[in-house]
Amino acid sequence: MEPLEDRVTSYNERQQLFAKEDHVLVACSGGADSMALLSYMHRQGIKVSAAHVDHMLRGEESSEDRRLVEETCQKWGIPCYSAAIPIPAILAERGGNKQQVCREERYRFFEETMRATGAEKLAVAHHEDDQLETVLLAAVRGRLSEGAKGMPVRRPFASGELIRPFLSVSKNEILSYVSERGTPYREDPSNAEPVYTRNRLRKQVIPLLQQENEWLARQVTEFTEELQEQDRFLTQLAEEKVHFLMQPEQDGFSVDVATFCQEALALQKRMVLILLNYLYDTGSVTFTKQLAEQVQQAMQQTDGTVFIHLPKGGRAIRSYGRMRFTRQALPLEDGERGQVLLGEEWTERGNRRFRVVRLEEQEVGPGDAWYFKAPETAKAVLRNRQPGDRIQLSGMEQPKKVARLMIDEKVPLPERAEHPVVAIDGGDILLVPGIRSSLHMSRQKRPEDNWALIEQLI
Repeated sequence: MEPLEDRVTSYNERQQLFAKEDHVLVACSGGADSMALLSYMHRQGIKVSAAHVDHMLRGEESSEDRRLVEETCQKWGIPCYSAAIPIPAILAERGGNKQQVCREERYRFFEETMRATGAEKLAVAHHEDDQLETVLLAAVRGRLSEGAKGMPVRRPFASGELIRPFLSVSKNEILSYVSERGTPYREDPSNAEPVYTRNRLRKQVIPLLQQENEWLARQVTEFTEELQEQDRFLTQLAEEKVHFLMQPEQDGFSVDVATFCQEALALQKRMVLILLNYLYDTGSVTFTKQLAEQVQQAMQQTDGTVFIHLPKGGRAIRSYGRMRFTRQALPLEDGERGQVLLGEEWTERGNRRFRVVRLEEQEVGPGDAWYFKAPETAKAVLRNRQPGDRIQLSGMEQPKKVARLMIDEKVPLPERAEHPVVAIDGGDILLVPGIRSSLHMSRQKRPEDNWALIEQLI
């Protein structure tokens, strides 16, 4: 057995990623990594298929990638499923980050192919150098607390699992493997474009680090495995605690706040995410760190009533020593703030949805965008209109009452109390959706702007 195959086989035995009876679909771009993975999986004597996506971004070059994968699969006797997805047309129609749209469309095709073929596993060719890049990228973007675990070696996907058998080997080992075996592959020139942060890390930063420690990628990968194991243990413990605390109610459940607060903070954070996930029937809803922290902080308070909007019409209400989670729309009671902290995740209200991003950290993506300047620690909220709310409009010396604005804009009386506003928490009104924006907002990004508010009709 060759060195790479020996390492990957040992890694699989330890992680139990696939078995002889599994049907594995290999995501195959035509690059060295995925062609090496396809070769390795084929040589294991298990049922293997390949899936290839042509994003139609590089003209004839991407067509050549597709031909290489299809011809190699035909030569090796491997079923190949390929698709050409018009990414340029999709971007022109709905906008968004090119890399993100490519990834979404690619994985949608992989999911469809898994279901159509009955494959239990989707194998992707990320290796230990990719893992190092992922951790460094999280650190650069200020998300190390979430990103230090790196890419999981396995995770649920479609009707089965996504697995990463090559996290045990380096890029150089992969290149040696395809060279020794004469495995054909093609290089995507976009992997070297310096416009992408990951590429700059790969070409400029990581080589310097590896001059100091040539085993850095392997050591970081082993470190991420340890963190993932610890995370699995703590998550299992948190699930046990949640099952003990949850009390079913009509349209949701509730939790005793005092008992919750007796748990360690590290468990509390995981318990909140588990509670939020239990509220939704599917895994299509993701939750930001900020939202989880907001719920956790609300459960640690004792005064008054706290009302938090959750995605897709969900609510969390802390009152009389209990935190209630529900999907049912509830009327606001006295003292309820009726607001939700806006973040990277979409927040829905009526026929619109909103999110806020820091421009240095994230692409704006699809939707109508307003740019503004605010402190780095500012919190934007979506809330109901409150008595006395005023908005500073362009061309007016004094702020205008939002109530008067709604009258002038002929908003029906029954809708005025529930019409939302976007504001800095405890500060200025930024936007009355569908009506007017404040003079602090701009449709065009200005040099001083560091935040963006994105709105979409749904």
